[in-house]
Amino acid sequence: MIVWEKATIKIRTNEIIKDLNLKITKGKTLGIIGSNGTGKTMLAKAIAGQIQVHGREIIEKEGLKKVFVSFLSSFRMRNGFAAFRQQRWNNIDPDSVPTVKQELEYEKNKSSLDPLLEMFNFGQHIDKYVISLSNGEQRKLELIRALSQKPDVLVLDNAFNGLDHASRKLLTEMLDKMAATEQTIILTGSKKEDFPPSVKHFILLQKQENPREITRDEIQAEQEDTPLVITELPRWKNSQYQHIFEIKNVSMKYGEKEILKDISWKVSPGEHWVLSGGNGSGKTSLLNLIFADNPKAYACNIMLFGKQRGSGESIWNIKQKIGFISPELQQYLPAKQSALQVICSGLYDSEGLFTKPTSYELSLAKQWLTLLGDTDWAEKPYGELSTSAQRIVLLIRTLIKNPPLLLLDEPFQGLDRSTILRMKTLLLVVAQKTNCAMVMTTHFPEEIPDFFDHELALNNGKAIFYGPMKPSIQNLPKSV
Repeated sequence: MIVWEKATIKIRTNEIIKDLNLKITKGKTLGIIGSNGTGKTMLAKAIAGQIQVHGREIIEKEGLKKVFVSFLSSFRMRNGFAAFRQQRWNNIDPDSVPTVKQELEYEKNKSSLDPLLEMFNFGQHIDKYVISLSNGEQRKLELIRALSQKPDVLVLDNAFNGLDHASRKLLTEMLDKMAATEQTIILTGSKKEDFPPSVKHFILLQKQENPREITRDEIQAEQEDTPLVITELPRWKNSQYQHIFEIKNVSMKYGEKEILKDISWKVSPGEHWVLSGGNGSGKTSLLNLIFADNPKAYACNIMLFGKQRGSGESIWNIKQKIGFISPELQQYLPAKQSALQVICSGLYDSEGLFTKPTSYELSLAKQWLTLLGDTDWAEKPYGELSTSAQRIVLLIRTLIKNPPLLLLDEPFQGLDRSTILRMKTLLLVVAQKTNCAMVMTTHFPEEIPDFFDHELALNNGKAIFYGPMKPSIQNLPKSV
């Protein structure tokens, strides 16, 4: 179906992948594996026909139907309207925002959609607005839409990102069943666990090496880089707040559906909490109440930094004290602004930089970039960075204003072990050297830094566990 010989994939004049020989036959299941920044997503997009491929021989069967499912969830606004990230928490205009039913064109595709909606337990969301879905639910929607099209070639970029354990297990079973049919499937990932057992053959991408084919047995464990050694954090001052936030008996509804049910939660300076729960359990809704994105917070009993929510402070007063990162935020930042501009936007709590940064602010951004990332990214457009580089830039953007509270919503999604280790090390240093409070969500227990010692677990909007989880940071060594 698809044959490439000495293929090259470029961004402008920059060669991302070169000298790739590739043959994809009908019914083949192929993994694309490699560490962050090696070009996995670019190759996946090229196979799906979204990026031009240069090579000596490019042969494809005419009329080949290829569907690409992105690492980032997406949806299309109606009638040319543009979306903004906080829109799900505001009044929704039905003329501009589609429902799940409209997005899937359900009435026209009912016969192919119904089995998938049942399989993913997604029928309950059919009348919801797409923008109101959680990140994990939007991932499921993308998969359902792709599978319903019955493509000749299905390309899944980091298919398991954003899915809870039950959904990952379901998707693995589905892909294994599909692999036993004539369905051609291409998947990307950074480690063996990112691929179902049915994937036996891989293209290995490595920096400064030509791509090569390997089998599942030849996949080696990821080699972790030497941990960061950090002696000082750029311009970090401890906060003087005695209280971070306290939520008392908070409930929230959208229509007839209860999103949160009688939640009480208190976080003090220097505490480190895991907020856990499956897709749609209410985690994102709770975080957005705290981060001042959701106007329903005014009707809730919430104390932020010692003040009652709604006592006269603006949302900007609140955001100034909170560092926030999420997979969703990654797709709302301006692709054409440089990495330094995106980092500096964290000082203004804006999704993009709309004023000229001072020389001090640029210097501060470069210090952080030197600490965690790569100074070569500084002037590159944010949209041209790899997914992992974008995520590192987002974390730096979150930390640059040294906030007293960090809300880390799946901060390591899509990253390889080496990059996660670097980011966890930086967070450990912040925890050891400051009284910054942290709240983190993740569907992968191994991603939780060891110093996180409290947990609030949600299920269908209810708290099912609240309290100590792991040994206190005081028992950890004080140096990295």
